[in-house]
Amino acid sequence: MRALAFLVAFLVLFSCASSARAEDDPATLFTQATQALKEGRAGDAIASFEALADRGVVDPVASFDRGLAYAMRVRIGAEVPGDLGRAVHGFEEARDLSRDARLTDDATHALTVVRSEVARRRTRAGQPVEVDPGRSLVRTVASLLAEDAWAALAVGSSALLALGLLVRWLARASRLRVACGVAAGVAAPALAVSIAMTLAARHDRLGLREAVVVSATARPTDDRGITVGGGTPLPEGARVEVLEARGPWTRVRFGAIEASVAAGALRDLAR
Repeated sequence: MRALAFLVAFLVLFSCASSARAEDDPATLFTQATQALKEGRAGDAIASFEALADRGVVDPVASFDRGLAYAMRVRIGAEVPGDLGRAVHGFEEARDLSRDARLTDDATHALTVVRSEVARRRTRAGQPVEVDPGRSLVRTVASLLAEDAWAALAVGSSALLALGLLVRWLARASRLRVACGVAAGVAAPALAVSIAMTLAARHDRLGLREAVVVSATARPTDDRGITVGGGTPLPEGARVEVLEARGPWTRVRFGAIEASVAAGALRDLAR
């Protein structure tokens, strides 16, 4: 009898452990999250999507749906402070990670809607309405091509420049010398631009860290963590470049503004 009781207890414990493992499975969590989202249970969907994120799952669809869940909680009137910023975070992450043009377009449209709501609230509060200053010109140009493409362009420009200079030096015909001079004149600036863009793309790949403001009260502080007098809070949902982390404070760049904010007011974007 004791052996039978022990066997039953063991089977019960094994069954409970198996059930717990099944509930922790990413596929199961994603299914639960999407089902809750379809049924309008925003809180349950958020809990499951966040559990997926906590397990290190990086997926554009999961990020997009997480953004939808936070946006839904705002729409149904159950908003928690920071929901708009977390919705933006999900959509930004989906747009960065996705290779699906349709999903990218949907995420871009969703970002426009959510940031319009943020801008409307800031207008009512008498604050600046700019919530997305966009990337710098250098980073915008560098993102047009992959790092390898810029590097290949630099190699090709270098070869053309060297060949043009060599032939111009050896040529005797004036037309050939002029043609080689024009080729070298075009290749030189192309080489300079492609090298600069290659370095910029490499920096973005290796050193760039970006985050989204997920707090409506991310007030800028000085290096000592003291709130800057008259400083306007960074917009909720703003995409910022992380420059330096100092314990509970993080220094960020938002457009032309550099400021320190509480680390808890930011959420890093997956890459």
